[in-house]
Amino acid sequence: MLEYDFWNGDHFITFDIIGIDENNNEITLAISEQGKITQDTYPLLGDGKDRYFEYGKFYENKIALNDFAEEI
Repeated sequence: MLEYDFWNGDHFITFDIIGIDENNNEITLAISEQGKITQDTYPLLGDGKDRYFEYGKFYENKIALNDFAEEI
């Protein structure tokens, strides 16, 4: 499973990719934050090479798919 740890300035948020829907340009993620796990779907933005989704209260953080790595 591909995973990415994002530091939001206060604590880490872990994103695990559940699936990518190429037809609808969406990504579904398991999100672990301060002991809580949620699942959400976000639109994928950018071009085929540099794709990302926006995360945060005001969608101010760009999380690039290139930043995800295989979970060890």
